Amino acid sequence: MPRSAPGPDGQEPDRDENQIGAIVLITDRGIEHARNEDAGAAGIVVNSAGDRPRAIVAVVCDGVSTSADAQKASRAASAAGVDAMLKALAASRDIPSVMVAGLADGAKAAAESTSPEGFSAASCTYTAAVVVPAEGGQVQIAVANVGDSRVYWLPEPPAQPQRLTVDDTVAQQLISAGIPADSPAVLRGEHTLTRWFGRDADREWDESSVHTMTTADRGVLVLCSDGLHNYLPEAADIARFCTGIAPDEAARALVDHALRAGGHDNITVIVIPIGPHEFG
Repeated sequence: MPRSAPGPDGQEPDRDENQIGAIVLITDRGIEHARNEDAGAAGIVVNSAGDRPRAIVAVVCDGVSTSADAQKASRAASAAGVDAMLKALAASRDIPSVMVAGLADGAKAAAESTSPEGFSAASCTYTAAVVVPAEGGQVQIAVANVGDSRVYWLPEPPAQPQRLTVDDTVAQQLISAGIPADSPAVLRGEHTLTRWFGRDADREWDESSVHTMTTADRGVLVLCSDGLHNYLPEAADIARFCTGIAPDEAARALVDHALRAGGHDNITVIVIPIGPHEFG
């Protein structure tokens, strides 16, 4: 299994793997970067018996490498976003408002992650998901994103996999305006963000950042940074690594594929199995 080299003594490990219930989170430094500026966090609200989730929340953030101490922004935003959504879920079942709480606190945490007197404001992307049970044995999935980290929904066949988020990039703006996806202008703008979290952000987010869907399908929800989707951009590409595979094996397979493909960026993946059977 390809892995990044072990971190030097006294430094953080190059790969961090965590499992919270059925949720699997892996973040890897990759091969070419000196440090990991990605971050991820997740949490579960359990039922009264304490044995099954009543709600799942997760966040992936990708530090913008052109800003100083980008890892501080991504870590602060991911932790604050999850904490805010968990607190909001305790007070409300209005899922869009839960997502907005995460966006607001995540943006604030990123902006405050470094000193305002610093040379460059730390900044990051932010992508979040909340999953709760809905009526009729269905589940509601809500996603929010600022930047170019993504959420993919991979239902069991024959349902079709799909990307649930829209990138905040120059490339996506051009595509939305009708410019062909393979045009030089679009290719040049693939990694130029139009929205991000950080003290220097002009417009961090608005309600258009939040999208919801309800489904009775079982499947897998994948949150990831561009260190993965640069190599697997389409939902069907990612589904090949996740369909019928245990969440921990799927997460490792995705990260290892990115490393084999070059590992040019930090890689963060959260894999969440979804279905009415998951909730209590």
